[in-house]
Amino acid sequence: MDIQSIPNHELERLKQKAQEISGSKTEYQNEYSTLLTRRLNHEPIQYIEEFMPFYTVQLKVDERALIPRPETEYLIEIIKNKVVKPKSILDVGTGSGCISLMMKHLYPEAEVKGIDISPFAIQLATENATLNGMNIEFIQSDLLNEVSSSDFDLIIANLPYIPSSEIETLDLEVLNYEPLNALDGGDNDGINIIQNLINQIDHKEYKDFEIFLEIDERFGQKVIELLNNYDDVELIKDLADKDRYVYARR
Repeated sequence: MDIQSIPNHELERLKQKAQEISGSKTEYQNEYSTLLTRRLNHEPIQYIEEFMPFYTVQLKVDERALIPRPETEYLIEIIKNKVVKPKSILDVGTGSGCISLMMKHLYPEAEVKGIDISPFAIQLATENATLNGMNIEFIQSDLLNEVSSSDFDLIIANLPYIPSSEIETLDLEVLNYEPLNALDGGDNDGINIIQNLINQIDHKEYKDFEIFLEIDERFGQKVIELLNNYDDVELIKDLADKDRYVYARR
């Protein structure tokens, strides 16, 4: 990456961050040079800025969890328009906690629980809940292994869904900085972890709930086939008109 490839709006954001760090509107060149070097080394600008907006909440972001994507932000809009007053919400693969925080914002009376296999992600999600003044329980758990309750009426899962064979083709910003275990969905077209979640839900005999899954647009039908004992199974498109989400209820 060279400086010509960095959009002007990013350079302006780096300048503002440098001024914030230096505490000066005029004497910030050393800080700016440091930040620019980080960006030239492919570090995501969100990590450099340390904070980012997500829907209506503010998130701290760093290498402990993936940077929330616009597709996940749009998922919040879909849930908002489809779900009415859930009482107990489970966010599987919470990462930065962005979905859990928005669920608590939209449904303040609901009990919200976020789980993630990564202790670092759980730590970051907890910090974000504190940052936004929200009471959310975050638990380190490999899918549902450490979840004792089965009384959820809304489950949301944004799990790793990129096939293992494609991980090395990702942009350097992702490969060198973001946690790859939050992206690698395994060898079976990237749906291994999604399939494991659905199997655990069946094994634990969850009932009377709605579920939303964020998926790879190429494998929507494969995911739908895993939900053959669910009702109202629906493939939903994202803003780019790609099959990005699956909805079902049982």
